[in-house]
Amino acid sequence: MTRDIRNRLAKALERGEVRSAGSTLGPGMRRRLERALAGSGHEGDAPLPRLYSADNLAEGSVAEGVEPFPGGLVGCEVETPKGRVLKYRWSIPLQELASVQDFDGASEGSGVLSVLLENPSLEKFDLRRALYLDTETTGLAGGTGTYIFLLGLGWVEGDDFVVEQLFLRDFGEEAALLYLAGEIAGRFDVLVTFNGRRYDLPLLDTRLVMNRLEGNLSTWPHLDLLYPARLLYGGTFEDCRLQTLEKELVGQYRHGDVPGSEIPRLYFDYLTGGDVTSLVKVFEHNFLDVVTLVTLTAHFLHLCQRPELDPRALAGLGRLHRRRGNREQALRLLEQARSRRAATYRDLRDLGFLYKRSSDYRKALEVWKALISRQKKVSSELAFDATPYVEAAKHYEHRVRDHARALEFTEGALVQASAASNGHKPSGRVMDQLHHRAGRLMRRLESKRAST
Repeated sequence: MTRDIRNRLAKALERGEVRSAGSTLGPGMRRRLERALAGSGHEGDAPLPRLYSADNLAEGSVAEGVEPFPGGLVGCEVETPKGRVLKYRWSIPLQELASVQDFDGASEGSGVLSVLLENPSLEKFDLRRALYLDTETTGLAGGTGTYIFLLGLGWVEGDDFVVEQLFLRDFGEEAALLYLAGEIAGRFDVLVTFNGRRYDLPLLDTRLVMNRLEGNLSTWPHLDLLYPARLLYGGTFEDCRLQTLEKELVGQYRHGDVPGSEIPRLYFDYLTGGDVTSLVKVFEHNFLDVVTLVTLTAHFLHLCQRPELDPRALAGLGRLHRRRGNREQALRLLEQARSRRAATYRDLRDLGFLYKRSSDYRKALEVWKALISRQKKVSSELAFDATPYVEAAKHYEHRVRDHARALEFTEGALVQASAASNGHKPSGRVMDQLHHRAGRLMRRLESKRAST
């Protein structure tokens, strides 16, 4: 819990203004909040950007309340043809969300995102027509024995972002939960998840089949944010987990969040009648995950329009454009990454070949020389790469007709290869090729001297 949220909740508790789902908090939730406010201080915390408004997190817009467990959270029962299910609804002003200030303008980047992800269904992606989905389950492995006990669904409604959470009080309510989820999903054009392609959507489809309900969510237009995250930021951060991206890209840190590995146990504690107040943390965890989905989506769409917004993503965007055959955009982005020293060795090598294929041999040579210089500086960390030496030698041999300079680069490669540490040495085939090239260049130089 951030300092800003703690202060606002404390004041609201004093005034009696904290509300959940249309009713004042029950005594259990009030006591829990008071304990959290008293014992959750983090000295030295810097002020953090707000990801959501605490007042709105504590407010809801559903009517009749029922208290499902001694955590004090209040929701409402919804009647469906398959039975009743418990629902909670939270509403947050869009202006409170990081990355979505220019919310409607962000969708203009959908065409580029569609091309980069090779997903035509995203070409006219609209943030306001998307359903943001996250599940909490009884196990992390998936399969027919895994149930979804909390389903978080978020969408844009006017100037607000709405999150509805469907809760499984016992396994007999599963059909009702899935039925209501299907009704909500039918109002939207595209699904947004994080790792939903491999986990959430296949699991939802499995549960629909098990309950003899129609639906095949895996075939829906779908933006799985894990894939653009890996493509743009793979290797930049320690990992590409949702909370890592939330911290690095949105600037939001979570304090006291429940680890995902503990969530199944907390739910089973609830089912067996144990102390279930900690299950409220699961609702908070799910809520934050859904909100992060919309902020990350806006972030990626903004990047597609203005890559310079995040220099860390320039090289990743350049690589994606190169793979899709967009040479001009790839050159521009990789060169920007190089100028900001945000390009990896591999990015620079790609840039060199792009310049070569564009017949800009002078710039290509600059890149080869830069790569050679980088290898010499960090020879103990990089595996030896003959490519820049060979490309520079080819340039001088075939374009400049300077065989002496070509031999200089080839011999430089042999010296660097011999000095490489174990594990970083080139293969015998590469060494044979370098020796062959050096021998041929020496013969040409000797022949040239003999003729003069």
